[in-house]
Amino acid sequence: MTIKRYRYIAFEGPMACGKRELAQHVSKALNAEYISDLKDNPFLASFYKNKAGAAFQAQLFFLLNRYQILQGLKQPSLFHQVIISDFMLDKDKIYAYQNLSDSELMLYEKLNSLLRADVVEPDLVIYLQMSPDRLYDLMKKQNSGLFTISEEYVETVVEGYNRFFFHFTKRPLIIVNANEVRFDRDRVALTDLLSFLDKEHRGVTYFTPQTG
Repeated sequence: MTIKRYRYIAFEGPMACGKRELAQHVSKALNAEYISDLKDNPFLASFYKNKAGAAFQAQLFFLLNRYQILQGLKQPSLFHQVIISDFMLDKDKIYAYQNLSDSELMLYEKLNSLLRADVVEPDLVIYLQMSPDRLYDLMKKQNSGLFTISEEYVETVVEGYNRFFFHFTKRPLIIVNANEVRFDRDRVALTDLLSFLDKEHRGVTYFTPQTG
């Protein structure tokens, strides 16, 4: 299957929502170039332990690493017509405003503004929307260590994502109701999403996939 309407599609959503697995499946189905910010953040463990300064260090690492990855998109791919990513730089602010102090946020904003002006923007954004309860359950089942985060923190992160995408107007946006679907295990849902992507989208579109 080939989708020619969009050169660069970005998948987004909070931790443990399945965006990385879905981006990988879509990339394989479209024979697309897949890019990810999967590189281990050396400051993340300290952040989860609430060590002083760790939130700022982790946030800067994520920002600089994602910027470096996106710089590679300025050169057209010789082998792929479509690029799929499991992140977008804009959403970096969601966690920054959640975790940084006022003074840290001031420095972060200055650097973020400089970097954002020099990155390739996606042609289409897909947001996997989940309720806090569903997301927290997935985090515990994955046994990734993330379940040590409080339910209150998960709720504020989800609220941050919803608020961010409520005001997102830069590119066409598809908001996927992902509460009752696992795209990595449900081929019907994945096929339905792929068919939906092969359409022209403008503004905000809401999508609930068929499940098998």
